[in-house]
Amino acid sequence: MSNEDVLDIKQNNYRNIYQLFFQHGPLSKPQIVKLLGLSLPTVTNNITLLEQEGKIKENGLCQSQGGRPAIAYHLVEDAFISIGVEIQQRKIRCLAVNLQGNTITHSSTKLAYKDNLNYVQNLCQIVNQFIEQLHYQKSQILGIGFSIQGITDKQGHAIIYGKLLSCDALNLDNIQPYFSYPLKLLHDVKCAALAELHSSKKIDNAIYVSISEHLGGAIILNNQIDLGKQGYSGALEHLQIHPNGHQCYCGQTGCLETYCSLSALLLPDETIQQFFDLLRKQDPQVLQRWETFLQNLALGLNAVYLLLERDIILGGEIALYLEQQDLSLLQQKIRQKATFPIEGDFIRIASQRQYPSAVGAALPFIIDFLNN
Repeated sequence: MSNEDVLDIKQNNYRNIYQLFFQHGPLSKPQIVKLLGLSLPTVTNNITLLEQEGKIKENGLCQSQGGRPAIAYHLVEDAFISIGVEIQQRKIRCLAVNLQGNTITHSSTKLAYKDNLNYVQNLCQIVNQFIEQLHYQKSQILGIGFSIQGITDKQGHAIIYGKLLSCDALNLDNIQPYFSYPLKLLHDVKCAALAELHSSKKIDNAIYVSISEHLGGAIILNNQIDLGKQGYSGALEHLQIHPNGHQCYCGQTGCLETYCSLSALLLPDETIQQFFDLLRKQDPQVLQRWETFLQNLALGLNAVYLLLERDIILGGEIALYLEQQDLSLLQQKIRQKATFPIEGDFIRIASQRQYPSAVGAALPFIIDFLNN
């Protein structure tokens, strides 16, 4: 056996033992031996190395199986962390996640978006201040993902479509000088879909629809976010449901975005909380607005379901307020328009409901770390 083969085996053993702590609770050496079929000396050597690197630590004793209780080892979930930054039109949200993808802390700062270098400087200052307050070593921070209301290239290096927020100044060349960490620019809806995929562990195939201030979509295929050829895949917000309808920011008319975003649903100065409070109280005018909203949403989702025949996940800000009765009504409206019969429930509310775009922006660095 060559030295390279021996090194590969050692690296695989190390990786497999470390990965085991993400799949189980506290583990003892004998348990790892049994789960992976490795020798006790091999497990002991790797446990010692993982302890020295601060990735695991002792955590009491395992329950006795008849002999002397073995020492239990526990994953250090924040041995490394990742930062997600959500850029909105009026504010910046910063969030830190641990190796399990769980939020450690978050903050929100008002900052009106402007496409200039002064905005970029203020943005980077806010993010750096957030990181400093975390009190982690620089070596513990895997990277920073920026969730943007625009479509980015597959590598996360550039914005290739950004009509909601014009993004000439917001690029890696201008941002990277402020940081010593790896950076990525990411589409906000695909970030949210990634957060849902991570939260649910196994979705297989689905259509993710985010309804917040704006509407967006993403397609999940084989437990991966589908990006298409260039990155435009899943942009169902620009599906035309009324060809001669409302003007969309994309330049077309009648797009789903103009009828089924929260911007379209809510009155000026009305909050989503106020809307749903009145809806649950059966306010006639609000009921009529909701009826129209769902009719239009059914138009768009029927076309998407007809094409892909995959379950639909409703996320975004609206997910915090939806109830089963809302899903039942929407499914009923889609069935009325559907060409083919649809059996059973095919729409559900997203499980990741708190800051999904910011969480999803941080996750690529966690995923890369665990895979490597």
